[in-house]
Amino acid sequence: MKFNKQRKQIIQLYSSTLLGVVLGIFVSVLNTRNLGPSSYGDVRYVTNLFNFISSFLLFGYFVSGSRLLAISKSKLNSQSIRGIMVVILGITVLVTMFLLLVGAVVEYVWFNKEIVSLILYAVPVCATPLMLNYINTTAQGDNHIGRIAAARLFPSFVYLIVGYLVYRYWGATSTKMLLLQNGIAIFVFSCIIWSTRPSFGYLKASFKRLNRENKRYGRPVYWGSISNVSLSYLAGITLGIYNADNVDVGFYTLALTVATPLSMLPSIIGTTYFKRFAVSNQISNKIMLGTIILTIVSCVVFVMIINPVVRILYDESYSPVAYYASFLAIGTSIHGLGDMVNRFLGAHGQGKYLRNGAFMSGAILLIGSFGFVFLWGIGGAILSRILSSVVFCGSMIYYYIQFTQKMKAI
Repeated sequence: MKFNKQRKQIIQLYSSTLLGVVLGIFVSVLNTRNLGPSSYGDVRYVTNLFNFISSFLLFGYFVSGSRLLAISKSKLNSQSIRGIMVVILGITVLVTMFLLLVGAVVEYVWFNKEIVSLILYAVPVCATPLMLNYINTTAQGDNHIGRIAAARLFPSFVYLIVGYLVYRYWGATSTKMLLLQNGIAIFVFSCIIWSTRPSFGYLKASFKRLNRENKRYGRPVYWGSISNVSLSYLAGITLGIYNADNVDVGFYTLALTVATPLSMLPSIIGTTYFKRFAVSNQISNKIMLGTIILTIVSCVVFVMIINPVVRILYDESYSPVAYYASFLAIGTSIHGLGDMVNRFLGAHGQGKYLRNGAFMSGAILLIGSFGFVFLWGIGGAILSRILSSVVFCGSMIYYYIQFTQKMKAI
C-alpha cells in the first residue's frame, strides 16, 4: 500500500492519540489512587468550571484563524495570523481569571463554600483549555499534525513522572493535584505555542482580515459552540450542585474521559484531510466508509474490554465507571463521526450549518444537564450526552447532503 502524506499523518496522529489514551489512563489511575472519589470529584468540578467559562470567550476567532491558515499561501501571512491569535489568547486568559474569581464569590454565596478555596487556587492555571484550543486550531489550519500530537502526549508524560514522585514523597491533595497537572500543561503548551513562531509585526492588518473572516464564518460557529461545546461541561457542574458532594462528578467525568478517545479517530481523519476538504466537493466514499467501519469496530472492542480494564487499573470504589463508560462509548463514537463531517463543512466555510447543528445538539444538553440530571442524576447526564451526539451527527449528515447537492448543481 502506498502511503501518501495524508495517510502518514493519520497514522502519526492516530498512533499519538492511542499513546495519549494510554498515558491518560495512567494519569487517571495515578489521580484516583491518590485521591478518594469525593476529593477527585472536587478537582473535576473545578476543572469543568474553568473549561465552561473559557469556552465562551473566543468568539469564533480561533476557528476563523484556522481557516485562514488553511488557505494561506504565504509563510509571513501565516505567522501574522498566528500572532494576532496569540494576542487574543492572552486577553481571553485574563478574562477567564477574572470570571473565575467571580465564580468563586457566587459559589461561596449560593452553593458550596468548601470548594471556594480550590477555585481560587485554579485562577493562575486556568489557561490550559484556551492554550490547547490555540494549538489544535492553528495546527489544523497549518497541517502541522506533529504539534497536535505533542500537545496530547507531553503534558501527560511529564505529569506522570513528576506527579508520581511528588505524591509518593509529599502526599496528594486536591489543591496540589490541580496546580501540578495544569501547571505542567501550561509549561508544555507555552513551548509548543512559541514553536509556531507567531509574528506581531502586522497586528492591525491581521486583525482586520481575521475579523472579516470571523463575521462570515467564525461567529456563526462560535454561537454553535456555545450551544454544543460549552454546554458539554454543564452536566459536570450541575451534578455537583444537585448532590451533597462531587462523587458523581468524578464518576461521570472519569467515565467520559475513558470513552472520549472513541471520538478521536474520525476527528483525526477530518483534521488530517482538512486542507484537502477545502478544495474537494465531497468526502470520498473510501474515506467515509473506512471511518465508519473503524469507529464501529473500536466501539465494540471498547465495550468488551472496559469492565476488566477498570477492575485491574482502578480502586474498587471507582468500579461504577466501567458501567457508565460503556454507555457513553456509544455517544462518543457517534459524535466522532459527526465531527469528521463537521470538519468538511468547516473547511468550506459553512459556519451557519455548523451553528445550526450545534444549536440542536446544545438544546438537548441544556435540557438534560438541568432536567435529566435533576430527575435521574448521573444516568440523566449520560442520556443527555448520547441524545445530543445523535442529534449532532444527524444534523451534520443532513447539512453535508444539502451542501454536496448544491455543489453538484453548480
